[in-house]
Parts: sequence; C-alpha cells; structure tokens
Amino acid sequence: MAYLPSVILLLLAVAGVWVSSRMFGHPISPFSVFYGVWFFTLGLFFLRWVEYTPVRPQAWSLIALNLVSFGSGWILAYLFQRPGVSNWKMELASERVSPERLRKVIYVSFALGMVGLAEFLRNVQGLLGLATYLVAPHEIRQAMAIGGGLDEGIKPFNWLNVLTVVLCVFYLRFVQNNRRRLVWTILIASIVATLFMEDRTRFFFALLWSAYVVAHLRGLNGRKLLAAGLVLAVVLAVQFFVVANWLGKIAGNNPVLLEAADVSEPYFALLTPYLYVTGSYPALQAYLDTQPESTAGAMTFYPGFKVLRLMKPSLKVPLIVAEPVSIPSEINTFTWLHQFYTDFGVAGVILGPLGVAFLSGLVYFHMLQTKGFYSLYANGLISFGLTLSFMVNHLTQGPVWFLLGVGLPIARYITIPMPALAQR
Repeated sequence: MAYLPSVILLLLAVAGVWVSSRMFGHPISPFSVFYGVWFFTLGLFFLRWVEYTPVRPQAWSLIALNLVSFGSGWILAYLFQRPGVSNWKMELASERVSPERLRKVIYVSFALGMVGLAEFLRNVQGLLGLATYLVAPHEIRQAMAIGGGLDEGIKPFNWLNVLTVVLCVFYLRFVQNNRRRLVWTILIASIVATLFMEDRTRFFFALLWSAYVVAHLRGLNGRKLLAAGLVLAVVLAVQFFVVANWLGKIAGNNPVLLEAADVSEPYFALLTPYLYVTGSYPALQAYLDTQPESTAGAMTFYPGFKVLRLMKPSLKVPLIVAEPVSIPSEINTFTWLHQFYTDFGVAGVILGPLGVAFLSGLVYFHMLQTKGFYSLYANGLISFGLTLSFMVNHLTQGPVWFLLGVGLPIARYITIPMPALAQR
C-alpha cells in the first residue's frame, strides 16, 4: 500500500498521453507533456527515497490549483479553436519550407553562435584560464553565478547554438541532398557548444525542443514514438550523470543528502537526479514559509521588466534566481509557481497556468490545422518550458521570449508563399 499513491500518479501520467492521443490530435501535446511530467515527478516524490522536510496543505493546495487551472485553460483553447484533426498520424507540410533558405539561416545562426561561444571562452581565459575546464570545471560554474565575475558575453548569440540544433534537426528530417554532411557537422558542433556553458539546461533545451519538433514533423506510430522517447531519455540521463560527475555534483559530495536518504547504498548514485526531479515540491513549501514580498508582475514578465528598467533605472530588479532553501539539502527550484505566486499570490497560481495553457493550446491546435513552420517551432519551444515546469519557469525568462521572437523572421524567410509553391 505504501506505493499506491505512486502507482496511481504514474498511471495518470500515462492517461494524459492517451487522452491527448484520443481527444487532442496527437499523443505528444502541451497537455500530455504538462500532466505527464507533473504526475510522473509527483509519483516519484511519493516513493520517499529522501526524507524531505514536510510539505503541508498550503503547498499542496497551490499544486492542486495549478493542475486544475492548466486543464481549464487548455479546455478553453480547445473550445475556442474547435480543431477538426482526429488522426494524429499527420505530416507537416515540409514542402512549404525552402531547403536553400533554411540552410542559409543555419549558417548564419551557427556563425553567430560560435562568435558568442568564442567571446565566452575569452572571458573564461581572462578570469580563470581555459585549463579550468579540465582541472576544476566547477569553478567556472560558480563564477557564472550572480556576482561570480564571469560574464557570458554576447548572451543572445550563445543561445543561438540551441536554436541551431533545432534548425539542423528539422533540416535533416525532411531534406535529402548532398549538403546533409555539412549540416550534420554543424549540428554536432552546436551540441558541443552547449556543453561548454556547463549548463545542463541548454543541452536539455536543445534536445527536448528538437524532439518535440520531430514528433510532429512526420507521422510516427505509437511504437516509434515510444522508442524515440526511450532513446531520448537515455541520452539525457547519460548527459546528466556525466556533467554531474564533471562538476562534482554527486550524492557522495553531499553528506546532508546522504543522511536524509531512505535507500540502501547501491542506490546512492540515483539520489542526485531524484533531488532534482522531486525536491521542488518541498522547496516550494520552504519558500512559502519565507513569506516573500510581492514583485507585482516583474518576475512573470521579467524580459519586459528588463526593457522597462532601461527607461527607468530606479526600478528594483527582482531576484530571478532565488536563494536556496534547506529541505534539508539546499535547493533553489520551487516549481514554475515560484514566479506566479511571488508576483500575484494565489491569483497568480490560478491565472498563470490558465493563461499559459490557453496560449499553448491555441498554438498547438493552430499547428495541427495549418501545419506551418512557426507554429511547429513555437509549440516545441513551449512544450520544452512545460517539460521543466515541475522545477522552474522557463516561459517567463528571456531565452524563450528571445527565441520566440527570432523565430518569426526565420519562418517568414524560409516559408515558400502558396502561389510560388503552386508554380513549382
């Protein structure tokens, strides 16, 4: 009976995929992604591998409100769009994308991304020396923290390395020509570039975004989708463990975590990913206990706030990267409700997920109806944000807003107008 809550929650995660397949046109949708990751991680939480500080009704009520609000927003989008897609084994109209123009965009994005990486490596060399990557890589990550002294340099260019991965995957999925070898080379170089940032999120960002694009780019049956999902999970798990060992972020270096563990020694290696996947729930309670001051929208609309601050420097910048709390191990991810609650309290927990679900539903159903590049691009980007919503809120941060904006001119440039397409 001790495992019954976990079993029920894991079955609900699977049910989300089934409902999405039967009702919403495809098994992989923002709906199934959101409920899949939340029910899955909550199921793991109730395994109780770590004796966290207790989560009280206050946090559980916000989590429940979040789940209900997202579903309400999604249903509103479904009713508003009234999609007529019943067969999810559909194909994106990839013939509407010019391979030649897409290849040019890839070249430009890759070149600018390498400029951004080169600037970052120059900053590393000036502050710590490039040899730090080999002898003490954790020092680079520490120096990248707020006040650490290591500037990322041309940050928008650096994020283009993530975009380049997605564009290359899109190209390789539907274009068959003699330029594929060059695009493969660019793809691998861009993936490596994300690793130099010592930020596991960027690698996850690139691969998950690409995976969501590919899932809708060609009609895949259920067996192929499951196989692809398992391969992706293995790749991400391997990268997580490799980087964790590289940076020294392992359970063996965290005696507080080991003391709170409720598993035998052979499973200690799993404690670090378990903390990342489940620790946000008790951390949310610990954050609520600090009684944070309201930031009145500055965190939910942080990119817009940064622009506003350029015109009014007196505005106080909110702490977007929160101070860690002890649960008892230290952690500073409080689910995506962190920003919504800090800005607007309980109203934010209701309206934030509802608004995101409504907008993501509009994008998703528009993608199924039009099969256009930008809706495919934006749906994948939003789905990535929802994938990590049980930890942090990427949808309120600058990179997602930047990439959504960059995608508009790219889509306009590479999409072949319908009259021109008819003459081909």
